[in-house]
Amino acid sequence: MSENKLIIELVGLRLMQIETASRAFSDSTVYCYNNTLGLPGPREAVAYFLAKHFMCPEQRDMSFRDSLNVIRPEHVAFGSGAASLLSHLALSLAEVGDAVLIPAPYYAAFDADLKIIAGCIAVPVHSSNPSIGPTPADLENAASLAEAKGLRIRMLLITNPNNPLGTIYPPELIKSAIDWARSREMHTIVDELYALSVHTEAGFESVLKTLNNDLRNDVHHVWALSKDFGASGFRVGTLYTQNQRLLSSVANLSIFSGVSHPMQMIVSEMLLDDHFVYSFLENSRQRIRYSYELCIAKLDEMVIPYVPAAAGIFVYADFSSLLPEPTAKGEALFSSLLLDAARIIMTPGQAQHDQKPGMFRICYCFVTPEVLEMALIRLDNIVGKIRRWHWDNLNAESLTDIL
Repeated sequence: MSENKLIIELVGLRLMQIETASRAFSDSTVYCYNNTLGLPGPREAVAYFLAKHFMCPEQRDMSFRDSLNVIRPEHVAFGSGAASLLSHLALSLAEVGDAVLIPAPYYAAFDADLKIIAGCIAVPVHSSNPSIGPTPADLENAASLAEAKGLRIRMLLITNPNNPLGTIYPPELIKSAIDWARSREMHTIVDELYALSVHTEAGFESVLKTLNNDLRNDVHHVWALSKDFGASGFRVGTLYTQNQRLLSSVANLSIFSGVSHPMQMIVSEMLLDDHFVYSFLENSRQRIRYSYELCIAKLDEMVIPYVPAAAGIFVYADFSSLLPEPTAKGEALFSSLLLDAARIIMTPGQAQHDQKPGMFRICYCFVTPEVLEMALIRLDNIVGKIRRWHWDNLNAESLTDIL
């Protein structure tokens, strides 16, 4: 599962301060109805955070007042996680049966996020080199194929940094994709959930900076605490859009999926704490990088190809040479073998709309480095046995020493 459990205690220690809880419950506004997009103070805190870490990351000394002139708080909304906000966006911007283009491979839950309530259909965009990202030609080809099936394309959903690849799309690619969408009068949603989990020197530029904060009415930015702050259980997501009609729609939908006022206050206090945030993010990157290097070192030792990751909390590896057959069935059999013989779970590429059987996402931050090393040893044993015995000779006896 794509959760960063390496940083939970850091966030917990910060939030367990007595002053944090006191501020969250001493303000009478948290007990009453208010704007469903969020309380004024917490919306300002998110605007400040987006200005300093997404729009102008080089300006660490930016003042609170200046930040609110960069990111307007009235363009910010809270939602109960990124999934909830994506569902709201789909319901607000599309009709039942409309299609959403998503560069593949992509996060497996997007299919459900877009379909369960809004009734939208996710359409994968395949390209010759997914790590680089889709070209306008790739997008046009996917749109044409969908339209040939009678689908109406309404939105483009881009995740940057990418999940599951862990790669970072360059600003030029993001801009060209948005320009393509605009040429078709489509909306673009940019999911930047892993923006602050970059663990290499590779530069990440937010779409807010790429577009010089000129999102117009058709580009919408989504972020959440679930990944960069390891707090998926908080169910706190943020939407930044300059489309006022869309915000009005989301406000109505948020009656059913808002973030509690005390939680908004707790989160906002943390996001405003520059000393903590900068220190925490650096510590987080170091922990992510350590586990990443443990993982790829073992993959190199096993001679398993993988996509070099610059961000995120996972690595995308190619186990196709180990499948009993180069099909989705072969991928499923390999996945079952990992679970049954080694108690290892990796996300199969088929669930992420990868066309090549045998691709798997390894979430190396879900466990401690010590447990990760143990899992990698088991994985190495499985790989060795498949190469030595082949599938026809694998049995309970040959697999007894995996655990």
